[in-house]
Amino acid sequence: MTSSGAAGDYLVDLAERLAFHCDPAPIRAIIERACGGQLHERGPDGHRASLLTVSGLPFEASVSGSRGKVAPVIRYATETETQETHFASRLAAQVAAIRDLVAWLPNGDKTVADMLQCFVTTLYPDPAAVSPRHRSATWIGVVHHAAAPQHIARLKVYGYPTIVPGALRRLCDAWPAFAGLMPVPDHEKLIKPVIAALEVDALGDVKYKIYLRTRYGDAAVPMKLVRYFGHPAWEALSELARSGIEATELHQHDLFVCCSRGADAPSFGLSLLGRSDNDLTGLARELASRHHGTTEAVDALARAAESTGATWRYSGVGLGFSADHGIGKLNVYGSPTWSNA
Repeated sequence: MTSSGAAGDYLVDLAERLAFHCDPAPIRAIIERACGGQLHERGPDGHRASLLTVSGLPFEASVSGSRGKVAPVIRYATETETQETHFASRLAAQVAAIRDLVAWLPNGDKTVADMLQCFVTTLYPDPAAVSPRHRSATWIGVVHHAAAPQHIARLKVYGYPTIVPGALRRLCDAWPAFAGLMPVPDHEKLIKPVIAALEVDALGDVKYKIYLRTRYGDAAVPMKLVRYFGHPAWEALSELARSGIEATELHQHDLFVCCSRGADAPSFGLSLLGRSDNDLTGLARELASRHHGTTEAVDALARAAESTGATWRYSGVGLGFSADHGIGKLNVYGSPTWSNA
């Protein structure tokens, strides 16, 4: 089992490599609260503690950048109370953590905390009725910006709209901005919505996101992506092919679509996630060279793991499409594994 302090050590090391020059205390305090002090890969039953990573570790870090520059941020996702075996108890602990983390937003207040809690209860109106076989309930995403690392720059809550029937409809009723984010008919078998998220930034602006997963191994997936999402999907798939993925093998990877809406126009993103049997190092570094202008941030993810006694695995790459700039954003994700995990 791994101490939650290991994740704090990792993030502080990563921040130094990215030249944040920050006080490490807030970063350590925030990750400690976000993960609830638990960074175990396995739950009490021996199964993966979290669905966030292939290993089951409830911690994944990432870097971002676009148009030849690395964004001055460190990002991570985690999950609270992953050793709790009862869904309702786990969810209650996660809601408590979310409410506490809101206080680290510069404009975080009770209204924001209530909104994020409402998002969770809209997905799961009766937690006690949900079977414990559902391993995860929510994930928490945190972004620190170099300009103010003592705060949270963005706080995101993810949940599953497929656990309790009618969740997507309830989300759209509560927040009309979710409506229209899924241009895929209900009868479509190859592309399905699997995750919803609500994000609040330091200014109080809100983003609404739906993530859709494609069926692994079906050769019709790329065609269906282009049919439903048009030119942005074509460009993202083409960029993956230009960066080393054989075009004829794109369907043999786990592909996720992110449709989001904030104050500006709706946006499209496509992510390729690694499976246990493939290494994304080459793809991550090639895409970073093309879109970050350097591999320094991507390499820093791995080097921070090494310096804190962990092995590193790149878990995914995400491409964001901009109408003005084409492929306008690259996120690279990965997770450390400590030898005593």
